[in-house]
Amino acid sequence: MEDVTVTAAYSSGSVTSADGTRIGYRQVGRGPGLVLVHGGGQAAQNLMQLACSLSNEFTVYVPDRRGRGSSGPSGDHYGLTAESQDLDALLVHTGSEFVFGLSSGALICLDAALSLHQIRQLALYEPPLSVDHSTPVDWLSRFDREIAEGKVGSAMITATRGTRTAPALIRWAPRFLLAPLLDMAARRSAAQPGGDPTPESHSMSPRRRPVLWVLLWPVRRFAASKTAPSSGEDETAVPLSDLVPTMHFDAQLVLQSEGRLPDYRAIAVPVLLLGGSDSPTYLQRTLDALETTLPSVRRVELPGVGHLAPDNTGEPERVAGELRRFFGPENSA
Repeated sequence: MEDVTVTAAYSSGSVTSADGTRIGYRQVGRGPGLVLVHGGGQAAQNLMQLACSLSNEFTVYVPDRRGRGSSGPSGDHYGLTAESQDLDALLVHTGSEFVFGLSSGALICLDAALSLHQIRQLALYEPPLSVDHSTPVDWLSRFDREIAEGKVGSAMITATRGTRTAPALIRWAPRFLLAPLLDMAARRSAAQPGGDPTPESHSMSPRRRPVLWVLLWPVRRFAASKTAPSSGEDETAVPLSDLVPTMHFDAQLVLQSEGRLPDYRAIAVPVLLLGGSDSPTYLQRTLDALETTLPSVRRVELPGVGHLAPDNTGEPERVAGELRRFFGPENSA
């Protein structure tokens, strides 16, 4: 174990993965170990409200996936195997047997359950498993080009529209209006990590300030910067400008997942499939496919929420309620 530090809201530490990559994590609570694995365009900070909601029943560990925050780089051999090895290192170090994943994090956890026998129960929120090319990745080439040109705001629009997870404003507002605002937000988040990503508006008229705040609401959803409802600003938060480019790697996981659905018949542990009624159709169909494939499965749909329900800016307490029931002592004995 490497050095462990403590903040007012959580302790932090790190483990070393099989290829030598450092994997940093946050820790909160007391009880059986539960690992939460974040999704694309996120870091550990995005699941901290969910972690805190579970902290009375579990010791919750929230890693920064490789290439983000307190963890090392993605590496030359990035893929499901490397991510699985990262999770393995954390499970072995902490003794945790319960695992939850969101989106691409759920895809990692699903694949890891084939080989990591320490996982005793697994909960997945809408893994973007590609079944007969069901998960869209046609946005990737434009996204990569925009990142290479330094157009972070435009790349964010491309990724969230391409994955069909964008809030209504980003789906329908003209790109030429949104992209400069998101670029400003990305620059501000880099200059003030953990702060409000909304650009400075002291010189703006009172009329324009609320308009700008509304326009940048999707930024808050994309990269929540609060660790907990009352914890204040998170000075260790990964800035938006660093998170958006990582979507490239999440797309690689989706591409790698194509054709793997039959493999998951070999997962013997109980699996909870979670999803939102407002999520994209392709994610709901993937849950349908997994429900008929996994040997021991239960499925819950949360009414009125979408793909980011577990995120700080979604409805993490509702997700926490389902996880308490699934990982609770009556189900995990």
